[in-house]
Amino acid sequence: MNVSAHRAFSLLKELAFERVSGSQAEERAANRLLEEARAAGVDAHLEEFTVPCGEVKYARLVVTAPYRKEYEVTGYERAESTPAGGVDLPFYYAETLLPVHLERVKGKAVLINGRLRRADYEKLRKAGAAAILTFSGSTIDRRNETDCDIRKLRETMTEPFGHAVALNMRAADAAEMVRRGAQQVHIELESICCDRVSHNVCAVIEGTEKQEEIVSFGAHYDSVYFSTGVYDNMSGSVIIMELLRYFAAHRPARTVKFNWFGSEEQGLLGSKAWTAAHAEELDRHVLMINVDVAAATLGQNAAPVLATEAAVGYVDALMHEAGFACQVKLDIYSSDCIPFADKGVPAINLCRFGAPGANYIHDRRDSLKSAYIDEKSLDITLQQALFLACRVVNAASFPIAREISGEIRDKVDEYLFRKEAKK
Repeated sequence: MNVSAHRAFSLLKELAFERVSGSQAEERAANRLLEEARAAGVDAHLEEFTVPCGEVKYARLVVTAPYRKEYEVTGYERAESTPAGGVDLPFYYAETLLPVHLERVKGKAVLINGRLRRADYEKLRKAGAAAILTFSGSTIDRRNETDCDIRKLRETMTEPFGHAVALNMRAADAAEMVRRGAQQVHIELESICCDRVSHNVCAVIEGTEKQEEIVSFGAHYDSVYFSTGVYDNMSGSVIIMELLRYFAAHRPARTVKFNWFGSEEQGLLGSKAWTAAHAEELDRHVLMINVDVAAATLGQNAAPVLATEAAVGYVDALMHEAGFACQVKLDIYSSDCIPFADKGVPAINLCRFGAPGANYIHDRRDSLKSAYIDEKSLDITLQQALFLACRVVNAASFPIAREISGEIRDKVDEYLFRKEAKK
């Protein structure tokens, strides 16, 4: 059996629906992937894990002075609720959170630019901000074609710094508030914290010669709100399904494991849960190959390598040998390769980034309706993954040292908030 981009893209179409962490839709996708793996004659099962989730019952923002207007907002999941009836607060726009801004945020509803990063959250909490406002999208978005993002206060924020009142709004509305000189706002937010269950789909094919050595393949299958996630990352999920079919028919020399991770979009929770649950076997893992984002018609191929410069040279040489134009570099990548590298397992992430203007991600445009991904382009990453996989899985002597460079270890520690990022 050979791999088939057509078959992979057909499965992608079937699973092109919103699959948010801990939802019934995510579980439905997990069961479909499980069914597909078993149909290939491979031993596969689900592994469940708990995800910190939240539900927003009600969110409201009204400017009360010097003009009055209510704006569309979404509450952050796992945010702090306001008292019944809401709160009235002074409004302040803190552009960059420099000290001159932080001296003025105490007791106020504070609007910041862009996404709420952990470092900014820490600054605002310590400075005494009463509420946090963020915005998403662009100032020229059409309301009937876009959504007001639903975001979450992750545990990496709330565990060290506590829960805060937090709302998200549209960029155009945030700009109007600043332009019209908003001074006072009324905020109401009812948000609850809860735990839900997510799943990893796990499959294994035992090696014929070097069973003790394991090569892992991974891809996340969940999406964010409003997104069908066909680019990010059902494309990667169907690619590793094709690799599973291939190795089911062509038994590998080394043991190969395939994991479709849930809840990646919530902070790599599926791969973190998997590496924790399988800690005793990680010493046997010699490489992890992750596929996250593929199939963009207009785009470019990349392969961040979380290992050593020697590993970069090996992967780069393979790409040249096979005739693949691919930017191979020593770097981390924000995906499920991180928890493996953190445990000392070298990792490679294969991806095809969409070109500017053709790379819709994390919103409703990540959809087949946008016509920016296609079967032929998915085959590019599929063939890269197959070539790389066959070479390393069947190598007489494993060609990549089980080593993580100091540079990558530092970047992983920064990513996981164990150390402060270098300025």
